[in-house]
Amino acid sequence: MKNIFVLILTLTLSISCAQKPETNQSEQTEVTSVDHVDITVTDFNTTFAVPDSNTIILDVRTDREFEAGAIPNSVQLDFMSPDFKDEVSKLDPNKTYVVYCQSGGRSTAASKIMTKELGFKDVKNLEGGYSTWSKSE
Repeated sequence: MKNIFVLILTLTLSISCAQKPETNQSEQTEVTSVDHVDITVTDFNTTFAVPDSNTIILDVRTDREFEAGAIPNSVQLDFMSPDFKDEVSKLDPNKTYVVYCQSGGRSTAASKIMTKELGFKDVKNLEGGYSTWSKSE
């Protein structure tokens, strides 16, 4: 009889310990990753064309591409450079960044690095890049 009682007690304790306690919905916290936002050239021209001390326009094209033409007031960091991530990590992650390349591929990758890996809070990717922007001028 004593062995049966010990067995029942052991099973009851193991079952109750395995169950997750119920939590109040307001007590649950969900960690979400910040992601970049794609913006159109129209959105860019409306919102970011005028220089702002809290916004950095980041050109991630090569030096040659940048020298051939760039969006006014932009800062260039070559995405293809082996030290790109180190250079970007020196920037203030609390500012707003509008990132562009020639057509949108490198700037999308750069935006993901900035938000997912380096913790930047507000990164916008210019859809179509410099080629689309230059046609809108």
